[in-house]
Amino acid sequence: MYIFLALLPIAAPLLLMTLWRVAPGKALAWSWLGTCVLGLAVWRMSLLRIMAASLFGLLKGIDIILIIFGAVLLLNILDRSRAVLTINRTFAHISRDRRIQVIIIAWLFSAFIEGASGFGAAPALAAPLLVGLGFPAVTAVVVALICNTLPVPFGAVGIPVLTGFSTLEHNLDRIGMAHDVFAGDVLEQLTGIFALSGTFLPLIAVATMLLLAGDRHWRRSLLEITPLCLFSGLAYVIPWRYAALWFGPELPSMIGAVVALPLVIGCVRLGLMVPRRVWDFPNNENAASAKNEEQTAENDNSSPAHASVKSAPPMPEWKAWLPYALIALTLMLTRLPMLPCKALLSQALRLELPPLFGVAGTTFRWSALNNPGILPFMAVALVAALLFGMRVRTLWLLVQCSEKQVRGAAIAIAASVAMVQVMIFSEVNGAGAPDMLATIAKGASDLMGRAFIVGSPFIGMLGTFLSGSCTVSNILFISIQFDTAHLLGMSESLLAALQNVGGGLGCMIRLSGVVAACATVNAAGQEARIIMINCVPVIILGVLSLLAAWLLYLS
Repeated sequence: MYIFLALLPIAAPLLLMTLWRVAPGKALAWSWLGTCVLGLAVWRMSLLRIMAASLFGLLKGIDIILIIFGAVLLLNILDRSRAVLTINRTFAHISRDRRIQVIIIAWLFSAFIEGASGFGAAPALAAPLLVGLGFPAVTAVVVALICNTLPVPFGAVGIPVLTGFSTLEHNLDRIGMAHDVFAGDVLEQLTGIFALSGTFLPLIAVATMLLLAGDRHWRRSLLEITPLCLFSGLAYVIPWRYAALWFGPELPSMIGAVVALPLVIGCVRLGLMVPRRVWDFPNNENAASAKNEEQTAENDNSSPAHASVKSAPPMPEWKAWLPYALIALTLMLTRLPMLPCKALLSQALRLELPPLFGVAGTTFRWSALNNPGILPFMAVALVAALLFGMRVRTLWLLVQCSEKQVRGAAIAIAASVAMVQVMIFSEVNGAGAPDMLATIAKGASDLMGRAFIVGSPFIGMLGTFLSGSCTVSNILFISIQFDTAHLLGMSESLLAALQNVGGGLGCMIRLSGVVAACATVNAAGQEARIIMINCVPVIILGVLSLLAAWLLYLS
């Protein structure tokens, strides 16, 4: 009975989102309320303990929400100022080969955007860039989603992984495991597994594009581009892995792109590993319509972010790229451990609250300038607004638009963090039962035994598929993965790593991400088809990740 009841808060929102299409924010808010009722009625927790755990989770959730808001605001400013169109033109001049455009835009540029912004921004930006170059809308969305997987655990300045570590603080303290040692082990195993399987991501994305295009000679077309695909995969994953091991989870996705982009573009410019034959879609049927769609998008005044857009001369490339350069530079200066900025910022504008309602373990500490949403995202957003000559009224309109965009995600994250904290703090109860997450872990270990590891990455995928966020997937499932591994005598860090791998892969098929990407390219109604197409690469990469885990850490 306890196992069934403990599963309800997690199963209920998943069912609400899939069967009744309830918004994630509403579904998770109801789930939090149900968890509180279970805590009071079944686990017999004190009301003060439930209130303290909920408030503690809400405060931790706000820290994440600020990052989302800052990233979305910056993207809206870049979109409104037409900087994104200038970046699109930059890519159009590199190569006319569609295979190379997938590597540079969907794989490498998208990875940089994911590292800086996260939360679905990368495919929603990469897909329209590809359509603007002449890609069919469905193909553009499919390849953008396939490539937006490996960078995700370190996306939005490492928020998914860092949130997972934050969620596990109580679990680590309970078994006396050092936080820094555990974090180092997770980063080692996560990057090892994903680097081995993720090297093939550009190749898988290009192969999918060729098959969707109906290329009768797709094997030849794929073989021609294979050397460049594998080189681009290695050029990204090697710096990505070592950035994580040396500097932590905040910079890898950006550093990988910053290193790989010039290397791959340089190879293309020099003709190294570049096929002699330029590949295009059969009959190039989409080029003319894509050009018209781009022109329509430039003149679209329908959304708040594009209100009152007037014709303007093309923006210089340096000006369009400057905000991204400032983001990368500021993050490196403020996050690299060998520089003094990180320690100084962590002490500035610092807030520390005593244990909430006197409940031990709920001390909340927060450094405002250490939050990437404030520095650099909001700071660079203001600089960009000044650089582009944006009026105060327009900037305020974009602030309001950004708030509306993140509102649903904010409610979902706040509710899910609060719910999980109530489940964690249910260990002190009047029923004499283990806490809710430990109860679920015990049931999983009894049912599956050591075979549980086979399902570990697919649990992470399921969480991202339904919630639309690797961060939320970690909040919901990483404690269960940790506790199950501990009960089975397996490596807790390995299952936490596989949870993050699955969470990243799940972005390929997440409902909200597919809907958002389709909306940017006028492909509404194609969501189910895209998810079915991407189920093939997501299963392939899930199996490859398990093989990598076995070869590297279990054999």
